[in-house]
Amino acid sequence: MLCRIAGNCYWMARYLERAENDARLLRMAAQAACWPEAARDPLGMWSTALEVGGSLDEYLARHGALTADGVLRFMAIDARNPSSIRSCLRAARDNARTARHLMPDLLWDAINGAWIEVQEIDEERLATLGAEGFVDWTIARCRLIAGCCDELWRDTVPHVIALGRSVERADVIARILAELLPKLLAEGTAPLTLGTPRARRWRALLDGLGLSDSWRRSQRGPLEPLSILHFILLHPTAPQCLLVNVRTMAEAIRGFAPGREGAALQTAREIEARLIATDLTAATRAAALDAFCRDLTALTNRLGLEVQRDHFSA
Repeated sequence: MLCRIAGNCYWMARYLERAENDARLLRMAAQAACWPEAARDPLGMWSTALEVGGSLDEYLARHGALTADGVLRFMAIDARNPSSIRSCLRAARDNARTARHLMPDLLWDAINGAWIEVQEIDEERLATLGAEGFVDWTIARCRLIAGCCDELWRDTVPHVIALGRSVERADVIARILAELLPKLLAEGTAPLTLGTPRARRWRALLDGLGLSDSWRRSQRGPLEPLSILHFILLHPTAPQCLLVNVRTMAEAIRGFAPGREGAALQTAREIEARLIATDLTAATRAAALDAFCRDLTALTNRLGLEVQRDHFSA
């Protein structure tokens, strides 16, 4: 497969994953706006959603003051925002089109159909759907596309798509932890009491990462910050957890580039080794936490650059 075509499949997967991640951030912000304590800071999580998505500065430059409806429109359907869900679905479709000959009709129709549908969602329809309705629509379309990927031939393309998806997931995990963990851990690591503001904020972290259902299914003990952090970083089987995605990266790189894995594979192994060796109790101290988040973000960014340089540049 040509480097250019492989790179387009990789970015198709990244943009689809980014659309789904943005949808979860919108859900996190919308649900937080209903908390009793939100009266003191009604726009806090909306700002966080923009910050994690890397578009807060662009929003403020274009729109000034934050509003819930404004952030929803900006992150959902704003064609001028390159990180909006609409823009991500357009970019995924454009990248998929260049590899149309490698895709079964079911997969192409799902990607192209999502792009056609999102163009029909204007401000009026978005207001009717609301944040929750639009989030449900986005995640359903992205999950449909992911399911259609099972129809791909078992050659290099599934490995490339798995790599793009896992790199994007690792990136959003690093960014959301860097944004939320300092605030959450400033309140301490004592066990959480259900129904309290602290518990809701930790639940929001799980929601933002798409891990709430996995957490409920796998955990039987008390709700504790360190247990949640360990689950996010080190759970060996939950598909949205960091360790799983780092291992998926390594497996995907070996799958589509055997014998020429390059620096990206070494970086994936370095991230895995650092995760496994991390003392979470020590890492949650203020100074160590800042270094941990910065290192994690830097390593995931480096891996993405190495993948692009070594495998998808002509």
